[in-house]
Amino acid sequence: MERPVLSVLLPNYNNAPFLRECLDSIFAQTFQDFTVYFVDDCSTDDSVEIARSYPQSRMIIIRKEKNSGIVDTLNLGLDQIHSNYFIRMDGDDISHISRFEKLVEFMESNPAVDICTSNIQTFGVEEEIISFSPDPLVNKANLIFSNTIGHASSIFRTDVLKKNGIRYQNDFWRMEDYQLFYRLKDFAQFSCLPQVLYYYRRGAYNLNEQIQDRKADAYRRFYKMIFDELGFIHNDADLLLHAELGGAIAPQSEPVKYQAHINHLLSCNLVTNVFPHAQLEKKLNEAFSKTCFVLVELNRLSFMQAFKMRKIKGLFRYYLSTTFRKKSN
Repeated sequence: MERPVLSVLLPNYNNAPFLRECLDSIFAQTFQDFTVYFVDDCSTDDSVEIARSYPQSRMIIIRKEKNSGIVDTLNLGLDQIHSNYFIRMDGDDISHISRFEKLVEFMESNPAVDICTSNIQTFGVEEEIISFSPDPLVNKANLIFSNTIGHASSIFRTDVLKKNGIRYQNDFWRMEDYQLFYRLKDFAQFSCLPQVLYYYRRGAYNLNEQIQDRKADAYRRFYKMIFDELGFIHNDADLLLHAELGGAIAPQSEPVKYQAHINHLLSCNLVTNVFPHAQLEKKLNEAFSKTCFVLVELNRLSFMQAFKMRKIKGLFRYYLSTTFRKKSN
C-alpha cells in the first residue's frame, strides 16, 4: 500500500478565537492530498467543536486526557504520523494558499534536503518578514546561537525523525524547536524557500519581559550543552558573553571580550568539527558586528570606535540602512 503523501501536525490549546482562520487556510490549499492531525491539549474553549466542523475524513482529532504542554502534544501527534512528509502548523497562524504545494514540490525535487521552511510574515503586535538561508551549511552554523530555520513553517521528511529516534524534548523551556534542529544537525539538511508562505501571529504574550528573562536563562543552559560538545572549557561569564553575542540578552561587555570569545569558539571548532568552519566564522563575525552596533545604540561604544575595528565589515552600511528604516517608520 502506498504511503500517504502529507500530514499536518497541528497542536492546539485554547486557539478558538483564531482556529477557523487557521483551518480555513489549510483546507483552501491548492495541494489537497493531506490529513490533519489535530492534537488538543485539554482546551477549555470550543476548539474541538470548531475542529469537528471541518471534513472529518481528513481530520484526525486526538484529545489528551490531561494538559501536559506542547512537547507531549507534538509527540502524541508525531507518533500517529506515517506519511512521506509532515508539515507543522500552529492553531493561531495562517498558511498561504499554495504553501503545501510549493513545499512538497521542493522536497520531491530536492531529495538531499530533509527539512524545508519558508520565509515568515509576522502580524499582530509586530509586523516583519523573517527570512532564512537556503544553504544547509549556513543553517547548521547558525545553530551556534539559535533556532536555524522556522519550525511551525517547515515541512519534514517523516523518516528522518522516525529512523533516528528523534522526538520533541522538554529540556529547555520553550526551546523544543531549537533542540529538535540541534539534534538533527548531524544527519539532516535544512533549507528554505525564499517566499512568504507562513503568517505567524505575534501576541503580547511573546513580548512579556518576564518571559524574555526566563528564555534568556534557557538559552544560557542550552549554550552550556553546545560548549560541552565543542570542548569549550567555560564558566558562567562565557555563557553570558555568548547570550549577549547571540542577541538573547542586551550586550554589556567590551568588544575585546566578544572577540576573544569568538577566537576561542573557532579554535575549539577546528578540533571538534561540530559546525562547518567557514560558515561558523562568518556567522560569528556578523554577530560581532551587530553586537557592536547595539553597543553604539546603547551609548556604550562610539560609532567611530566601532568603525575602526578591523573585523566590522559592512557595519557602516548596516548602521545607515537601519537608521534610514527607523526614520522611514
